[in-house]
Amino acid sequence: MKPRFIFLFGFLACLPASSTSGADLTLEQLDSLKKQAAAIKENLDAHLTSRNSGAGERFAAAASDPKAALSLYLDCYKLVNFDRNGRPDADFRAWKDGQEDRLKEPANLESLQMQLRYLALTCQAAQSDKIETVFAPLMSFADSLSRLEELPTYALTSSVTSSVFVKAYYLENLLNNGSGWEPIPFNVGGIYEKTIFPYLRTENPAGLMAAWDKRIEQQSRLVQMIEAHNESAMRGLDRDEQRRARGNQERKGGVMRELDKDDFVARVLPRLKWDKLKDMFSYVNEMEAAQAMLPFLKEHLTHELGADFYSEFNQLIEDASIGSNRLPGAVSE
Repeated sequence: MKPRFIFLFGFLACLPASSTSGADLTLEQLDSLKKQAAAIKENLDAHLTSRNSGAGERFAAAASDPKAALSLYLDCYKLVNFDRNGRPDADFRAWKDGQEDRLKEPANLESLQMQLRYLALTCQAAQSDKIETVFAPLMSFADSLSRLEELPTYALTSSVTSSVFVKAYYLENLLNNGSGWEPIPFNVGGIYEKTIFPYLRTENPAGLMAAWDKRIEQQSRLVQMIEAHNESAMRGLDRDEQRRARGNQERKGGVMRELDKDDFVARVLPRLKWDKLKDMFSYVNEMEAAQAMLPFLKEHLTHELGADFYSEFNQLIEDASIGSNRLPGAVSE
């Protein structure tokens, strides 16, 4: 008899006896089942919490050393793509030998370490109801992103929730919970928009402007780093090759698109500066914000986003007037 059936018979044997015949459970038996299921759920929750906590700690430890990061990646990749599929170790060794040079490239190792660092924060945030537990390290991570020396690889520009680490540790349910958390480590803008700014707007509005300055500085620094790598890649190419290379760079989508130098200067940076002023108006100081917004609007009158800026400014004024009963001629009750 298989162990799971032995457990089942033992489990049913613990139920109160019933004098009635038939397959239906009595109310007393159902109540007993509910209590035992609740106890099992408590043990399961404790087990999952321990497992998830251990995963986050291991990710953080591996993030501190490139060799440890690569070793953990290889272990997880083997488990997910070979062991669980019943593929022989010889297949994994063949794959590993073919990937060795790429895996050991500085850009790959740097991205792996950053991915693991962010994944550890993601696990911590998912297990906590209070964002302040990860707020300071998240700010530090965003700053570290802007100081990368190598172009990010797929490990940084893709969602951590689909990473081989998450699959290896069965963390999909923990991390795919629809919470306000940026899943792509390299998306510094998303980190601010989904976590840092919402927290500051409700808990510490006085820190908003400094955070906005940091975001603008960090994204600008990333743009400069990427542009320097792009220019370096085109050195020695003839005119046609340079044109094709530049075209390939400009066709990049997703998070890399916003960090394209031309797009950033033309559209992203003006939007960031305007959104900073909007937050100042809504959460910090209306008068100071309005005094800064008017010259900004005049400066960007002919900008492609100028009409949007004006519409948003007008809406802010309308909302402020209605919200505080300051419409011209209004009489307070």
